[in-house]
Amino acid sequence: MVLIFLVSSVNLAISAEEAEDPGALFYKANSLYEGREYEKASEEYAKILNVDFDSGPLYFNIGNTFFKMGKIGYAILAYKKAQRLMPGDGDLKSNLAYAESLTEDSALQPPSQNRIAWFFKFPFREYSLNTVSAILIALYLILIGMLLTGIINPAFKRRMSILFYPLLIGFLLTLGAFIIRYYNEEILSHGVVVVKEAECKYEPIDKSNNYFTLKEGQEVLVLKTRSGWRRIRRLDGKLAWVKSDAVEEID
Repeated sequence: MVLIFLVSSVNLAISAEEAEDPGALFYKANSLYEGREYEKASEEYAKILNVDFDSGPLYFNIGNTFFKMGKIGYAILAYKKAQRLMPGDGDLKSNLAYAESLTEDSALQPPSQNRIAWFFKFPFREYSLNTVSAILIALYLILIGMLLTGIINPAFKRRMSILFYPLLIGFLLTLGAFIIRYYNEEILSHGVVVVKEAECKYEPIDKSNNYFTLKEGQEVLVLKTRSGWRRIRRLDGKLAWVKSDAVEEID
């Protein structure tokens, strides 16, 4: 009896560990998705997020699942989260563009991007913020190493001067891209409308007059959250208050 109890306990422990293993959950969720059991697949994907594990492919699959369920807002939200982690993925770009084209306010476009910001961001558009930061650190260490070596060995400084300045320019360009991307992705808080329609009001009270209506899948900038309301800015710059459960933050 003791042996049976010990074996059963070990099996239960292994089963519990497998249930919390992100890889096992991901495989199970993918199988459910392929079997068109989208509700169950979304539940399994949610379990992966509950164990504090996230990745680009995970959010991409979550977006596909919500899209199949007809939840365009949640699909775009998941695609946007995946885009932060793998911005260069072609399938992700296609799926996100198609999902956004189905929103009622897809014609609403943000103001044109500052040319200086575009100049810094363009070379790194296919890289995540983490990758940009890794490049920045690598260039910084190389430059510091070259400076220290030049101080110790002046002959090396003269030989490496041709290489030093291009690296310095690359470092400054990467630094500018990192600052802009960090501000946009980590300081600013972006959100996506996840309900069919969200009434936006002048004040954060139910009796306030409606200012405009947000449609499912529309992206906004979340400025603050207070007592069940969010202060948002639409892509065209209009400010309003909306119920918190109508907009989910991408961050």
